[in-house]
Amino acid sequence: MPERKVRTTFAGVSNVLISDGTSAILVDGFFSRPSLLKMATRVSPSRSRIDECLRRLDVTKLDAVLVAHSHVDHVLDAPVVAQRTGATLCGSPSTRRVQEGYDLAAEPFHELVPGEPVKFGEFTVTPVDARHSDGDRVPGEITEPVRVPAKASAFKTGRCYSFHVAHPEGDVLVHPSANFVPGALSGYSADVVYLGAGAAGKQTEEWREEYWRETVGALGPRVVRPVHWDAFWRPLSKPLKLLPKLFDDLDTTMATFKRLAAETGIDLALPELWKTE
Repeated sequence: MPERKVRTTFAGVSNVLISDGTSAILVDGFFSRPSLLKMATRVSPSRSRIDECLRRLDVTKLDAVLVAHSHVDHVLDAPVVAQRTGATLCGSPSTRRVQEGYDLAAEPFHELVPGEPVKFGEFTVTPVDARHSDGDRVPGEITEPVRVPAKASAFKTGRCYSFHVAHPEGDVLVHPSANFVPGALSGYSADVVYLGAGAAGKQTEEWREEYWRETVGALGPRVVRPVHWDAFWRPLSKPLKLLPKLFDDLDTTMATFKRLAAETGIDLALPELWKTE
């Protein structure tokens, strides 16, 4: 029998692989990471980059690909990753429009409803209502199939989720966007939290403290790993770099997080690319 210890692996932006050795779930799976030039013109999935990243993750089969919201840096590759790994694509109706536009409408899809759990092996995934970080440049719903190459602006937000992933050996919460719905995580707990950090450095200290209380404070984890802090237009074949100061100030965010983590003895550190914990 395979060992059922829960393992997580970070793969840039808010890509988090969660596996127990038998079942595996991937959040987003955004691996193509088009350049800024392509972001300003038209984008499409890079199957070679997708395949290389799945190889780095040692993934040939997934049970589910969970899409946090339908912006290009979350959904662009998700339908392709799901199709290549035999996974069920899970997300909002906007995510379904992307899958349809890729001519993958016959592939499995599950519409996520906040508070309604979905089982994958011994994992129970509960989507939680979430909110995009301030400064959403392409809000709204995707109402027509998205055919690629497409403008990045075609990938509108749709519904936002966090993902509570429960397992007999430990619970994980992946919270991709640095924002919160007051009280949304009340009643949940997690051993490990992957906490969205992008744009939090542009907020006030009071806001960051409230954000921490509404997420980490509500969940009581032992481990917190900030995500969505890297420049998502750089290929994963190169070392990760921080988002430019125009968009965020991670040093400011981490100063707040470190102070708050120290108060309760939480293990806080940036996750390492491809490292399994």
